[in-house]
Amino acid sequence: MLLVAAAIALSAFDHSHALWTEVVEAHARADGVDYKKLKDDRAKLDAYLASLETVMPEEFAAWKREQQCAFWIDAYNAYALRRVVDAYPIASVRDVGDGTKEVFDEEFVPLGRLFPEAADRKLSLNDVANKILRPKFKDARVLAALHAPARGAPRLARRAFVAEHLDDQLDAQVADWLADPERNRFDEKNGTIRVSKIFDWNKGDFVRDAGGVQAWITARAPASERKWLASAKELKVEFLDYSWKLDEAR
Repeated sequence: MLLVAAAIALSAFDHSHALWTEVVEAHARADGVDYKKLKDDRAKLDAYLASLETVMPEEFAAWKREQQCAFWIDAYNAYALRRVVDAYPIASVRDVGDGTKEVFDEEFVPLGRLFPEAADRKLSLNDVANKILRPKFKDARVLAALHAPARGAPRLARRAFVAEHLDDQLDAQVADWLADPERNRFDEKNGTIRVSKIFDWNKGDFVRDAGGVQAWITARAPASERKWLASAKELKVEFLDYSWKLDEAR
């Protein structure tokens, strides 16, 4: 009986993250997120978050690496949206909270039991990104998958990240991010790339994975840009200002 109960527990969580896919398919747009619609119809978002909160440490520890990674990416994105929806309407994600902490440092994610170092306290979004995803999974592509609700952030993926497709999904998310001229721009004539401030803030991740920001971008840039990037003797890298304005669908 104990073995049966354990098997049921291990299979209880929906690793397809189907509810989250329904949420983003209904509210994510090419130019942002329809936060008003989501605030008016948040039942599936709340149900998805409730499902995350049922996961127990023993269950989580038995998951494959890709399942754990997908879980944390989707959890980050879902809790970030909920925090905005709770405060909406706002002009900027930085308008969220009581002013004593940045929203990304607020401890409101009730998943600390899945991260032993947290000692069961609530996590912040920065905890999920910088203490779990980046150091544990050591894959700079994750930075393209995490959606801070701001114009400067990579666009919100319109499907949940799932273990069986995680590698392809991360590649696709990076490709979308780098091809988005609002966030990254390539200027062959002047030998310049003007890229997201995320590359500046997290340089170490790109050095670890590719030797540097330029090399990482060159390997993953839009196909039309790769040849000149790879052959450029002198490439100037500039970082765009990061917009904290809410990425509300226009």
